[in-house]
Amino acid sequence: MAAKETVKKTSAKKAPVKKTPVKKASAKAKKEVIEAVDAVENVVETAAEGVIAKVSKNVEQAQDLAKNVWFAYLGAAGYAVEEVTSRANQVSEDVQARVNKINKDGQDFVQDLVTRGEKVQNDAESALKEGRAAIEERIEEAKNKVSEVVDVKARWEDLSDKLEGLRQGLKKTA
Repeated sequence: MAAKETVKKTSAKKAPVKKTPVKKASAKAKKEVIEAVDAVENVVETAAEGVIAKVSKNVEQAQDLAKNVWFAYLGAAGYAVEEVTSRANQVSEDVQARVNKINKDGQDFVQDLVTRGEKVQNDAESALKEGRAAIEERIEEAKNKVSEVVDVKARWEDLSDKLEGLRQGLKKTA
């Protein structure tokens, strides 16, 4: 702990005050003092009313400013909501338009495939009919050529006669 220092107080001698006799105030002086106090009170009251009026006016202006700031905030929020809603609706419309286009393109593509499939089937049926007709024509041509080269009827009769002869011969031996 630090050691306490002791300070020695010295008393200075005061100069002797000269006493002056106090005079009693006169009624006129009292009246003047009262009027002066009233005037000061009026001035202070008027000044206080002015200050209060200015403070009230400033408070009202501050309240109006606060309201305007609040309304500006609400307006900005409302604008943001409208803007977001508008853009969301636009995006939704764009997406719907794309979906509709994709659906239409898909339907057109499927219809094109169906049309191509029908054409391929019709072409295949036509080719099959033409091929069958060509084969049948060739078969007829081959039959005719064989018939021209070999008389089937005559050969048949010849074979029948031979078979009949063999049968007759078998009957005799049996």
